[in-house]
Amino acid sequence: MLARFEKVQPTTGSFTAYERCAPGFPFLWHYHPEFELILITDSEGQRMVGDSICDYRAGDLALLGSNLPHSYRSWPEKPTSRRLHRAIVIQFREECFGDRFFELLEMKPVAQMLQRSAIGLAFGHTEIGKEVADRIREIPSLSPAHRLVSLISVLVALATESAATAISTETLLPLCHVDEQRRIDKICSYIHQHFDQEIDFTELSDLVHLSQEALCRFFRRATGRTMTTYINQVRIGAATHLLTSTDLSVLEVGFRAGFGNYSNFNRQFKTIKGATPLALRRELREG
Repeated sequence: MLARFEKVQPTTGSFTAYERCAPGFPFLWHYHPEFELILITDSEGQRMVGDSICDYRAGDLALLGSNLPHSYRSWPEKPTSRRLHRAIVIQFREECFGDRFFELLEMKPVAQMLQRSAIGLAFGHTEIGKEVADRIREIPSLSPAHRLVSLISVLVALATESAATAISTETLLPLCHVDEQRRIDKICSYIHQHFDQEIDFTELSDLVHLSQEALCRFFRRATGRTMTTYINQVRIGAATHLLTSTDLSVLEVGFRAGFGNYSNFNRQFKTIKGATPLALRRELREG
């Protein structure tokens, strides 16, 4: 998906480490030359990386490669909610460790892991990922020297994890014109705001000043998928959230997620999640 460039400024020291804390994480499709290690500590929503879109919750841990387009969007809270969504974000460049640091024999596994992160790596489900989570939480509060040592320690540990999974299926080119950036943001924001109802493609086309045919071509070129596929992925993510956070019937969940046809909801859910809505709800609650 086409994305906007983000300039990252180091907070204290040679890399950036901070706690992201906000009432919600809005959709913002962006990229930057820094690698990004992000640990979700308290939030649920959808993680969009490259051509991948999937659910995230507390404990999700991902390493995103340089210039890999991405966005995290939390599920909306009730108007009366005072909840804050939280994540630890660490952004760094290879050169912050010094020239030829990753050419050292001892750092070869880390160098190989950073190369694999070009399409994103997920660690939240792994044993080592869970083990280093506490260390990652502490990094923003450490002194500059201890932050650097701790980050190296975390990267070395993650490089030994063989169960890490690739997030995206391909490397997407992030560069685009400013007008295209604005256009894709408008399209995705519109879909996120209206996924629970029938999408008005005429209104959406008018919003971005494209014919419906040109809109569909532009979206596919930018994201590597059709608009129908993307809308279904957003809806299934919302349905999964409702299945795990409410006692609504599966039928009601499907309707609230934007599916007007129950059989289509079941079919799309099983295609994307590999299980029926009822089976997944039972699995998550029993687990």
